[in-house]
Amino acid sequence: MRLLVPVEILAIVAIPLLPLPETVPIALPLLIAAALARWVRGRPLIEPSAARPSIAIGLVVGLVALGLALLLTDGDMWATYPIVRGNAMQAATVALVVVTVAFASELALRGWIVERALELRLPPATAIALGALAEGMITPGGMVARLGAAMFGVGLGWMYVAGGRNLGPPVAARMAFGLGALVLEALRLVG
Repeated sequence: MRLLVPVEILAIVAIPLLPLPETVPIALPLLIAAALARWVRGRPLIEPSAARPSIAIGLVVGLVALGLALLLTDGDMWATYPIVRGNAMQAATVALVVVTVAFASELALRGWIVERALELRLPPATAIALGALAEGMITPGGMVARLGAAMFGVGLGWMYVAGGRNLGPPVAARMAFGLGALVLEALRLVG
């Protein structure tokens, strides 16, 4: 179904331009577009993989990425969820949001965009680059945040492809990064 490709590209480019309320993560409309695109092609949103996921590798990669991001950026740019500072109940609630957004983001970015590029027989490096480009496009913030997100997207895409097209490691990496940042903010170490 190559005829669907222009529509999918348009969706990927248009979604970051949507005037969404701050409380709606961009992963939600991206996941909806991914689900629709896969449904039209008769594909399930999640496909089983024969590869055994190495969740531990994903967790380590996510924490290393968080450490590098903290070293290379200003800690003030990490104030994403100020509501969690000093409030364990709020932190637990926001942690659930972070985990949900991690799954939704990976289902859309790796499970749809990278997977679609691979289905179209693009080289794996190109598919990974397209997923990373989309990652940079949907990341809020300035150029540094977008570039960092795109670099993280390259790593997540590489784990997805090298891991037998299994979403486990990139989801684990994204969750480790997001939850680690949340803990640092809850402890008032950043922001």
